[in-house]
Parts: sequence; structure tokens; C-alpha cells
Amino acid sequence: MNRLSYSAISTYLQCPLQYKLIYIDRLKRLPKSYFSFGRSLHNTTAYFYSATFTEPPHLSKLLEYYGRNWVSEGYKSKEEEKENFELGKVILGVFHKVNSEDYKKPLVVEYSFNVNLDGIILTGIIDRVDKLPSENLEIIDYKSGKSFPSENELSEDLQLSLYHIAAEKTWKTIPKKLTFYHLRSNTPISTKRNPEQIKNAVDLVFDVANEINNGNFKPKVGRFCPCDFPQHCPHFSKEIKEVNINKEDNNRKYTKPVKISKDKLTLINELWQLMLKKGYNKKDARSYIILNFNKEKGSELSLKELNIAIKEFKDDELKEAGTKFWLLVEEKKLTGNEIKEFLLKNYGKFDSLKLSIEEVNDAIHKIKKLRIR
Repeated sequence: MNRLSYSAISTYLQCPLQYKLIYIDRLKRLPKSYFSFGRSLHNTTAYFYSATFTEPPHLSKLLEYYGRNWVSEGYKSKEEEKENFELGKVILGVFHKVNSEDYKKPLVVEYSFNVNLDGIILTGIIDRVDKLPSENLEIIDYKSGKSFPSENELSEDLQLSLYHIAAEKTWKTIPKKLTFYHLRSNTPISTKRNPEQIKNAVDLVFDVANEINNGNFKPKVGRFCPCDFPQHCPHFSKEIKEVNINKEDNNRKYTKPVKISKDKLTLINELWQLMLKKGYNKKDARSYIILNFNKEKGSELSLKELNIAIKEFKDDELKEAGTKFWLLVEEKKLTGNEIKEFLLKNYGKFDSLKLSIEEVNDAIHKIKKLRIR
């Protein structure tokens, strides 16, 4: 009998091979800072509504619990962790204020469910269930991410649909409200489901279960590639080997320079610009180009060639944008920190790339060599 959760289903839809590696082969995912941040907030919001309280706990007590139960895995540095920890305190401070004003005990918090869906065990954890004055139920799902869904995205959200199904089977009543609670803004936004939406969700669960039972675990390339297991993926395992070879080359006294043909440079440039316009970050853009180069050109592209080409394009764009900027800087007679602020504020008007402070400092150095008087 299949046991499926929303996480398992969404993982399969994203990439069947990744599902197999995680849920069948039991490979462990790498720690992620956003997962740790989310767990830290979820644990504390559950404590706020603990069964031991008849009234809201004092903010100092809530933040003390938050500090004791902070999840620190996955952060790149102590500075990043501290920044997120402080952000969490601000979020919880507003959460405490908003939810203390009309403090009511939920029906349940962190409710773990296992319901039988015609032979499939649907599992999961609902953050909170409130009983409304009408005796109907409100399902509340906390989200700690930055993005805020549109009404259309909310109406199609699979996780809320599965929670609706689980609640109906558990409490024998149809939930009246499904609420997405955006913790960063402490904003709840509610929706509901009609019978057709529930049917579509159930059909999707069975479709995924059938694919799993049939052993369909083909890799699927998407915008989140590569995942935590590139060495097991036919699309990325070769690139991992090339990276290892390149690392060995870097340890040698002399490394033969990589030459890139003009045709490759032209095509890489086109793909790179396309990815930037679509809003992809550097990691996703590199993955996309490597995977699609063969389709366009019919010849292989190494990771090392790609990195060299990207650096050349970035330098060229920096020079072009820098020349335009310097003309404006000269006109406005800006100096020192004013130049840095001006570049950071206005760079996007001339160039699709994003600038960091370090890149600005480097840009200023290069721009000074290109000054047009």
C-alpha cells in the first residue's frame, strides 16, 4: 500500500528520479537554511498555541523558546545564521502581537494525519486547525518563504487540497476555509475548494501512485536542477566528473588553457542572455545552458568552457554598461560612496546582471580605465 505525503508527491512531479533517491533509496538531502528557518518558526508558533496555555504566553517566553529550539543547519556562515535568527525574532514579535489580541485555542496544532484514500495512505502534518463560530473548520498552513501567492496560485495549491481531504476524513466535515498564513508579513489569505478541485487532487494522487508502482523514475530536468544528488543523475554526473578533473588541473603547476570556438561563444551568449531575461540565477542558468547546448548545436560543452565564456560576457557587458554609467557619473560629478550607491541603484537600467558590493568595487576600478572625456 502506497504511503504518500504532499512532499513526496511534489518531489515526484518535480523529478521522478529524485523521488526514488529520497523515498526508496533513502538518500539524505543536504541541509537547507530555508528549511531550518521554517522549522524554527513553525515550532515556535506551535508553542504559542500549546495546550498548557489558557492565555497567550509573554513575548519574552516565546522568544526564549525560539532561541532554545533554533535549528542551525544549512546556513553558509554564522553571519547568515545570525541575520535569519534576528529576522525570526521580528516575525515572531509581530505574530505575537497580532494573535494575542483575539487569542483562542485551536482545535489542534501540528496535527499528524494518516488517512486511507481508497488504498493509498495519505500522510502529513497540518500546522493548525481552528474551529469557527459556525462549528466549521479552518485549516491553517504557515509559510515562512518570501513569496506571496496569487489568488489563482492559492486556488490550485495541491497541499491545501490534500489538507482539505485529510480534514474531511478525520473530522467528518468539509473545511470552510483553507488559509495560507504568510509569516514574514503575518498575513493570512484564505480560499476554499469545490468538489471538482478535490476530484482533480485525488486523481493526481492516484496518477502519481500508479507511476511509482510502475517503476517510472525517469529524471526530469527543471529549473531547480541540479538537486542534492547530481552524481546519480545522467544529466549531471558527467559534469561532476569534469569539475573534479578541473580541480585536479588547478593543483598542477601548469594548466593548458581552454580555447572556445567562436560558434560556441555566440551560442552560449544567446542562451546566457535568455536565462537572465527569464530571471534565472547563475546556478540555474549554467545548468540550463549545459543541458540545452547539445540540442542547439550538437556538440558538447564542458563546465569549464561555460564558466570562461560567462566571465568574458560579463566583462564585456560590464565595460559597455560601465562606459554609459561613467558618462552619467561625470555629468552628475559624483565621487566615492556616491558612485557606489549610484551604480547599485541604476545598474539594472543598463544591464540585465545584478551587482553586489564587491562587483561594484571591481566595476569602479575597470570603469576608471574606460573613462570617456
